[in-house]
Amino acid sequence: MIINKQTLPFDAPHASSSTPKQPSFWRRLLPESIRNLLTTILTAYLILGISGVIIAYGRGYRLNVKEKSVGTTGMLTTTSNPNGAFVIINGKKYGATSTNITLPPDWYDVRIEKEGYQPWGKKLRVQGEILARADPVLFPKNPSLTAISTEGVGNPVLSPDGTKLAFTVLPPPEATISGLPAGTKAGLYVIDLVDKPLGINRDARQIVSTLTLDTSRANISWSPDNVSLLIEVTNPTTGLPLTYLVDSNRLNQIVPPVQSKETLLATWKKEQATIDEEKLAPLAPEFISIATDSMHIMAFSPDELKILYEATASATLPIIITPRVIGTNPTPENRDLIKDHIYVYDLKEDRNYDLGDAKKYGIIAHQTYPSPTPTSKSKRPSTDLVLEAPPTPVNQSQGGWMPVQWLSTSNHLVVTAPGHIDIMEYDGGNRVTVYAGPFESGFVAPWTNGSKLVVMTNLNPSASVDPNLYAVNIR
Repeated sequence: MIINKQTLPFDAPHASSSTPKQPSFWRRLLPESIRNLLTTILTAYLILGISGVIIAYGRGYRLNVKEKSVGTTGMLTTTSNPNGAFVIINGKKYGATSTNITLPPDWYDVRIEKEGYQPWGKKLRVQGEILARADPVLFPKNPSLTAISTEGVGNPVLSPDGTKLAFTVLPPPEATISGLPAGTKAGLYVIDLVDKPLGINRDARQIVSTLTLDTSRANISWSPDNVSLLIEVTNPTTGLPLTYLVDSNRLNQIVPPVQSKETLLATWKKEQATIDEEKLAPLAPEFISIATDSMHIMAFSPDELKILYEATASATLPIIITPRVIGTNPTPENRDLIKDHIYVYDLKEDRNYDLGDAKKYGIIAHQTYPSPTPTSKSKRPSTDLVLEAPPTPVNQSQGGWMPVQWLSTSNHLVVTAPGHIDIMEYDGGNRVTVYAGPFESGFVAPWTNGSKLVVMTNLNPSASVDPNLYAVNIR
């Protein structure tokens, strides 16, 4: 075989080595400085474009392939207490709470349900680029009861700030003064309605022993600073009232009499007025004007961002925050006040909710309410232990007892009705019964963290004529 050396590849001339590489068209057309500038501009536009897409997606914009368009969506964020409840929107399950759900702008029927708890539901509006919230507190269908006292109690009086409860532990019905042993449990007590760290709670502390002063039929009032207790009894000989002042934080071995009850009450009234003025100070002048002329403020919420009040005259509440706050509670508000209706005004959102006629809640127009006197007193036989004649039941703390009061969440109201206790949201929605059963005189005191309600009841009348305090565990 003859090989032609001229055709061998390695004998062929190499173009790369012999021919210089020609610059590209753009390199020949544009100088290097302009090319660098264009590269920087294009890179910046690319980054801005990607960022814009990400921001638009985060704000709810989505591509609709069927309609070949881009439209905005809204987002519904769901939480619940306790967590792990089902989210149901327009009858369709969307998984558990603690999630965000993207939805087209519209009104939706939202339900949140958990086994063992009463369901929550609301009609919510989802708007484009606005975050809607569903964050209910769920209450158990069958709450448990825990005994707070066991010896028989009476005269429960809640402190003005709702953190302390004063009550009397009654002596045995057959007891006499001479028969009571030293260190008797009978007397005046105070319990803090606060959960301590690690679940440790203090027991009720004795403030006054019956051996020092018989408080079994006394009228008890709190000072505005939640520290002192005013005790009023009646002298059995003269029929005149006797007044004493004690410290709620310790056992009072000596109970000093009050020289001038009128002077003390006048001082307390000034102190309470100062406290009320401080609460009203942040309010807009327009609201204060309406409040002065047409409202009876019943109570501020614990966070002082909402006001429970009764309309004393017809009026129209002006719009105070302009422009209106977006993403607010979708429950319809009512700014036209109707006399003798009760309302909740939300200071943060400038929205006003009509809860209905005061009479349907058992509220007498424009009045505060004395703490009820336990009906069990009339069941006890008369003994020589009772030193004073039965007084007119007053037992009024600073705010008085109300059939409607705030739960510590500041988003719920406790409603006391004959034979049952309800909790509803501050706008009047989602009213549920959390306790149905006997409880004395309608007395209810919410625990400061909203986990319990304190009631006074006798669960075994055949064993004792006196009621006791129980915690209804609602969380």
